[in-house]
Amino acid sequence: MADWLGLLVAVLVLPVAFLVGAAFLATSSLRKANQVVPGRPSVDPPLWWLWSPSMGAMLHRRLRSACQLVSSVTGPAKGGPRWRRRKGRKVAPVRDEIAELAREVIQEAVLLDRQVLSASYMARGLPRAHAFGSLDYEIRGLEDAARRVHQLAARRAMLSHLTGPEPLSLDQRIAAMEAALGELTPPPPAV
Repeated sequence: MADWLGLLVAVLVLPVAFLVGAAFLATSSLRKANQVVPGRPSVDPPLWWLWSPSMGAMLHRRLRSACQLVSSVTGPAKGGPRWRRRKGRKVAPVRDEIAELAREVIQEAVLLDRQVLSASYMARGLPRAHAFGSLDYEIRGLEDAARRVHQLAARRAMLSHLTGPEPLSLDQRIAAMEAALGELTPPPPAV
C-alpha cells in the first residue's frame, strides 16, 4: 500500500507542483518585464498591458521604452575606485550630470505611469479621452527628453575616446602662460 501511495505522489503530485512553480516563475518574470523600471517597485500595471492595443497599455509601453533608453546612462552612484574605499578614506562621489538627468527622466516616467494607470480606470467617455490625450502629450515630451539624454551620453562617450594633444612639458606651459599674460598687459600709452 505504501508503494502505491509513493507512486501516486510521484505521478500526480510532483508534476502538478512543478507546473504550479513554473507558472509562478513565468508570471513573476512577466510582471517584472511589464514594469516601467524593472527592479524598482512603483506601479503594478495589469499583465495584459504587455500585448493589449488599449490606449493605456500603449502609453505604458512607450514609457517603458523611454526608460529602457536612458537606463544605460544611469550608473551606480558610488564614489571612487574600490581600492580607495577599502583603505577607509572617504571619497566624495563623482557627480555625473547626465546620469542625474537620466534619473529625473525615469522618476518622471514613474509618475506618468501612475497617472496612466489611474486614467485607465476612468469610465469610458470624454473625460477619459481627454486624460489620455494630455498624457500622450506629456509622454511625447518625456520620450524626447529620454532621446536627448541618451544622445548626450553617447556624444560624451564618443568624445572621451578621442585622444587629445600630448600634454605640454613644464617649460612649454610656463611659456604659454607668459604669452597669455603678455597679451593681457595693456599697451604702453601713446605720447
